[in-house]
Amino acid sequence: MTISPKPNLQLVYVSDIKDSAAFYTKLFNAKPVTEMDNYVAFSAGGEAIFAICSMKKPDADTPRYSEIGIMLPSEDDVNRFFETCKNEVGAKVVQEPITEPYGRTFVIADPDGHIIRICLK
Repeated sequence: MTISPKPNLQLVYVSDIKDSAAFYTKLFNAKPVTEMDNYVAFSAGGEAIFAICSMKKPDADTPRYSEIGIMLPSEDDVNRFFETCKNEVGAKVVQEPITEPYGRTFVIADPDGHIIRICLK
């Protein structure tokens, strides 16, 4: 039997599981599918899972070289979601909405400074 692995888990280390779980619950407008003392997971559609874990603390002084991505179907959706992130989620805005060659995008950060890019599909 041939195994065809797919990337179906994104795991992000956080310093405060409760604070981060509340942030991502608001951001995703969804309840976690798994909740443990140090681990919370959200469905990312299909087999994919987005999870946060507090068993290994992130170092705030360590540069971040990756982004968490949320792709939306239209520029209007990107613009509306920016307002939601700013006003309802309370996310730190890293980059206001701009139009890049690939379309409308903006960047926010979670409570630990993990970068989250919202852009077009």
